[in-house]
Amino acid sequence: MDLPLLVAGLVRGLGLLSLAAVIGGLVLEWLILPNGAPPLEPARIRLRRLITGGLAVLVLTTFADLILRAQVMSRAPLAVAIVALPDVMARTHFGAILTARAVLLALAVLLSLARAAALRVLCLLIALAVALTTTLTGHATGWGDLTVSVAVDWMHAVAASAWVGGLLALAVVIFRGKSHWPPASLAILAPRFSRLAGACLLVVVLTGSYNAWAQLGALSRLWTTAYGGVLIVKLLLVAVLIGLGALNRYVAVPGLGPPCAARGVGARLFRLSRLVALGPRRGARPVMPASRLAAYVRGEAIIALAVFACTAALGEITPGRHVSFERRGTSHVSPVQRRQTGFVGRGSVTPPPGDAAQGRAVFVKLKCFICHTVQGEHVPAPSRPGPDLTDAGSRHPGYLVESIMNPNAMIVDGPGYTDDRGLSIMPDYRDNLTIGELIDLVAYLRTLHAKPDAPGAGS
Repeated sequence: MDLPLLVAGLVRGLGLLSLAAVIGGLVLEWLILPNGAPPLEPARIRLRRLITGGLAVLVLTTFADLILRAQVMSRAPLAVAIVALPDVMARTHFGAILTARAVLLALAVLLSLARAAALRVLCLLIALAVALTTTLTGHATGWGDLTVSVAVDWMHAVAASAWVGGLLALAVVIFRGKSHWPPASLAILAPRFSRLAGACLLVVVLTGSYNAWAQLGALSRLWTTAYGGVLIVKLLLVAVLIGLGALNRYVAVPGLGPPCAARGVGARLFRLSRLVALGPRRGARPVMPASRLAAYVRGEAIIALAVFACTAALGEITPGRHVSFERRGTSHVSPVQRRQTGFVGRGSVTPPPGDAAQGRAVFVKLKCFICHTVQGEHVPAPSRPGPDLTDAGSRHPGYLVESIMNPNAMIVDGPGYTDDRGLSIMPDYRDNLTIGELIDLVAYLRTLHAKPDAPGAGS
């Protein structure tokens, strides 16, 4: 795996995990923990520390993500990318979203130190807004910011964070070590969280199904693309997590109180599944000790961490619906020529709206017409071979950005694309284009479409 891609995935994963700890911790504090129980005060203090710590980590991962994306956009060394941060923040969609996230996080950190209930609820609302900024820098924005896909992905992120973050908080804060919980408090907490987890699971399954359909584009891409392969692993882990959750809800939680069979459709399905797998149960239902419940929760938390690792990886992999935009590597590339993953593989590569007229001026200034044909444009005819850009607007914008800034990332074979060494003949523009010019140039290229009666149109 490419090192920058691995680092970006680690930063993204740490950010998602921290966000889940914050949202799950705040939900746990507000909705789940019993009120007026003095023995629980140490657990509340630890939970508040976890929330503040998660927000602090989110601040760090936000700035790290901003620097990494600036480096990708500029294709420059790290020191140069840091210098370019003001341009990225001011002139790119991604920079604007992350700047807003940083402001929200600064406010959330201050609110997390307060104890007033109203302020802590406000902190939770801000955390939900931070979750929206994560969605707005992901694959869901491929169709724009104000779409059903964005809303669904945000709901998915919030539900998953409340569920998984609550599990993590229970495992590392509430059930830490050999803490002894009052039986009455435990009998209230466990069923409450079980109901919350069930509601979150329903939302996660529904929204996750929609996201999978939207990002794959075709069922066959589930097993023919890297994105689909990671998604399969994630689905298997989620299935294991659901099984552990069902064991907790229908065995461990009822065992904490007086004998009473769990009710509902889920309980009946669970008992039927257990009957098929294990046969009839013999003897009375055993009383479940709190230590066994804590062990089950820790097991769920470990599987949940693996699920989040898959989620972070999916955020850095080209969605299956974009495979038609990916270029194939040429067979003529020298074995020593290392391929690099570039813009197409990142969900946040769609540039903000630029000025197409300024972009055309950049096109002329760079004399791109020397190699590229653009039918219908009043520019000189090409004098060198190169790809026809007449229908460039049908390409994904990430493809266009990568083609300009990193043409050797993936190379299309054929005349006008490669030289006798198998390398792209595209000049290196990393030192000749500002980020603003790149945005405008891509905006211009996205306006180019072949006319129905033009030669080659529709082929």
